[in-house]
Amino acid sequence: MTAAPGPLYSDSPAATERFGAAVGAVLRAGDVLVLSGPLGAGKTCMVRGMVAGAGGNPAAVRSPTFVLHQPHRGAALTVHHIDLYRLGAGADVEVLDLVTALCDGAAVIEWGEYADLREFAPATISIDAEPEAPPNRRVLRLADPAPAHLAGAWRALAVRASR
Repeated sequence: MTAAPGPLYSDSPAATERFGAAVGAVLRAGDVLVLSGPLGAGKTCMVRGMVAGAGGNPAAVRSPTFVLHQPHRGAALTVHHIDLYRLGAGADVEVLDLVTALCDGAAVIEWGEYADLREFAPATISIDAEPEAPPNRRVLRLADPAPAHLAGAWRALAVRASR
């Protein structure tokens, strides 16, 4: 784990997807990312990019609120897109069988703060998305500390975004 880099700023859904693609390109089996932020903050856009970056089909990514779990097969791993919004606080995630999912892939969990994930994934990585004025602008923050492979990708994004 290394110190997380500073925030990224997105001015459009396409930019949020590009940021997600850079993260998705370095995802490893066993990674558990918890995406938090209010409704409409860009969490699903970020996942769409992550699936693309992992070599999957971004057009297949939809908000999984009513199905809870959508696996997206990528080139080297499966991105398990999970949304706990409908389950609410105290969500029981045992039925999702995260342990098995993490054997071949990474889990990206929207509203992951609704469940105690420590039993299934002792080390989760948080990405916060917050809307900011003007419309469509988002502030994206990778929690501190972060695994070196994710922090490195985030730093590279910050360098490209500052140009």
